[in-house]
Amino acid sequence: MRSVRASSQSLNEARQRLHPRRVAAVFRDTWVLRLLMLLFVYPNSTLGSEITSIGCADGSREGLHGFSAVAACYGRWDGHVSNASALCAPGWRVCTHLDMELLRNITWSHAHAVKGCMAFNAAQDGDRCRECQEDLEQDDMAGVGQGCAHQYKDHTSCISGGRIDASCCVDSHFHKACHFKPGLISGVVCCRLPVKSPRIVVKPPRRFRVYHNLIFLLSCKASGMPPPRVRWYKNGRRLGKGDSRISVLFSGDLLITLSRASDSGLYTCEATNEHGMDIANSYVSVAENKAGCADGTRGGPLMHRSVQACPGVWKGHVRNAKSLCAKGWKVCSHRDRKTIRDISSVELFQLSGCYAYNAASRRNSCRRCKSSKMAGVGTACGWVNYRHSSCLSYGRIDVFAPNMTSSCDYTEGLTTGVLCCKKAKRKGGERRKCRPRCQHKGKCIGHNRCRCLHGYKGSRCQIAICAPDCGVKGRCIKPNKCRCHPGYTGKTCRQKARPCVSPCVNGGKCHHGICRCPAKFWGKACQYPLQHVLLAQMNRTEK
Repeated sequence: MRSVRASSQSLNEARQRLHPRRVAAVFRDTWVLRLLMLLFVYPNSTLGSEITSIGCADGSREGLHGFSAVAACYGRWDGHVSNASALCAPGWRVCTHLDMELLRNITWSHAHAVKGCMAFNAAQDGDRCRECQEDLEQDDMAGVGQGCAHQYKDHTSCISGGRIDASCCVDSHFHKACHFKPGLISGVVCCRLPVKSPRIVVKPPRRFRVYHNLIFLLSCKASGMPPPRVRWYKNGRRLGKGDSRISVLFSGDLLITLSRASDSGLYTCEATNEHGMDIANSYVSVAENKAGCADGTRGGPLMHRSVQACPGVWKGHVRNAKSLCAKGWKVCSHRDRKTIRDISSVELFQLSGCYAYNAASRRNSCRRCKSSKMAGVGTACGWVNYRHSSCLSYGRIDVFAPNMTSSCDYTEGLTTGVLCCKKAKRKGGERRKCRPRCQHKGKCIGHNRCRCLHGYKGSRCQIAICAPDCGVKGRCIKPNKCRCHPGYTGKTCRQKARPCVSPCVNGGKCHHGICRCPAKFWGKACQYPLQHVLLAQMNRTEK
């Protein structure tokens, strides 16, 4: 009996020693022992789910046991209390003034039952609940627990039934407001984040074209609470770890290196958590990358489909090196700065040799190479500067060193070859043709596309513009000039014409029922010539 009692007593003592609170009190600063404690106490549960339900990162709750969305967690932090969310479990954060609905459920008795002093990100100056800041009016950091120094029952605060401050008064004066204070604060109050179903906020392109042997990335970033898990599928089959070229990054993006024709297909990004799912699709087509060099090779940089480094020699100016480029390609120049700047800095400074192109950097700008300072790419070039601006996306590379005689010509032993750029396809056909031609001095800017002068519109600039328009009783014949139909008059042909009693003669015009006579005639119908006109006619008759 004594042995049985002794064994039962030792078992009880062992259980008491291994009680979660006691083990947590002894090993609070040792993360490995905390995890071992959780595995020992909860052998049949998933570790992550237990920590998430408890609310504290170390798996031990120091108070507020009756709450499912609020937990008191032991620990210390550096800086502002908002930095203490590391003490909370995944899906939880340090409570703030925005969590009033959760904090209002904590009564004075609940708060006073917590041992120690647990702070949260709120200021209760003036019996209000606001964000804790470095401000004399918002530096009374809120808290719960019987160990907090400042307690005022029946005052208004973030919780119900009273006000408890973890720190107060003039902390902001010493730039220590809302900070951890050893001996005064034991930890923080954590709140469960609101539940949200997954939503993909950054989707991959619907259609994506990539060239053979290149690297491509499909972006997929999702939001939700708990944080959703991202999986990728190709043609309905999940992408796993079988292919070393394919990897799903921590951000959720899909990275594929050395692309092949077999990589073409429908890719699906799936974001899931226990509250829902969201998907996004992208169709990828892998095409063959055509050679850009005249000898049929594809020179570096390998990561770019529109720029290739072609070895060879030429005579004279670098523009004469176009014979080294394949059909449809040309020697890169300052006009191709947008294409050249797409080359990554890794390729710029790791390409062996020195490949020139028709550009020069003068006064930190990208210009055509005229007589000196020819630009290049590669490790064997004469001068490299990482701070200067040039045609490149990063730094500046010149073929010739500063102590050498510079030019824009090929130099044996220094220049490996030339940088070739793919020619851009001209939009709207081979040549700019507009048939029929543009009218009223319009300019042909593309295939059957005219740029009209002010006051004209239409595909051939054939329509004049009148503002206001001429209405249904007139027609615009010139900018802001209308020709009215018979019986209508006015600038916009909206007035009915009043007929004259007698028809106007001798060039007179009827206007609002009155004949307007030319300078040599008068009368209601302009039938009488002026006196000097009559005398002149009589003189001609006498002669």
